[in-house]
Amino acid sequence: MQNSVVFLGNQPVSVWPKGQEIRVLDHPLIMATRFADFELYHPRLIGKILEMERRPRVRKQYFRGACGTKVHHVDRWNFSEANLIHARALELFRRALKRNEAVADLSWANVYRDGEYCMPHSHLRAMASVVYFVETGDTDPDDPSGGRFCFVDPRLPNCCKEEQDKMTTPYFPGTPAGVMLIFPGQLVHSVNPYSGTQPRITMSWNINDAAVPSSPLPTED
Repeated sequence: MQNSVVFLGNQPVSVWPKGQEIRVLDHPLIMATRFADFELYHPRLIGKILEMERRPRVRKQYFRGACGTKVHHVDRWNFSEANLIHARALELFRRALKRNEAVADLSWANVYRDGEYCMPHSHLRAMASVVYFVETGDTDPDDPSGGRFCFVDPRLPNCCKEEQDKMTTPYFPGTPAGVMLIFPGQLVHSVNPYSGTQPRITMSWNINDAAVPSSPLPTED
């Protein structure tokens, strides 16, 4: 497994810190790790994402239920903090799936603002999907599930509490800031409507052990 460093200014930061553990959650194919050093790089990373969100040429905004505003291609931002998280996502894929190679088919940041959400969906062209939780935003005491990431897949026992293969219960993994989650791309997941004044920010990757032909974004072919 790789164990390189990324320089944040003059400070070298390990891509995979010593002793960093990957936890299997309530399903063997869903795993997570939390990076204890996230406060070291989150302020600049958040600032960069919000700055790019304001750029008309790089931001993509579709409709309210399409996961907020997207900024694609994390690996092309030419920003040290983004390079670090991108490298960590690839390394999580290698370690969790025990693969020698990791190739990001697509990567992006999501910025959710008041009233935005993500409809249930799966990820195309992905052996595994990775989500990194940067800023969880404001909590709503009247809606504790608001703005939260969840799985809504009838193949997951945790989603079928009342009857096998019948999805009745969203499964909410713990996702505080600094958590990186990996799961099979075909699992159906969503983000509940967010209400808050602070932006809610995540980063995502679709990863395989070999490159997938053609562009994942048809408009970029």
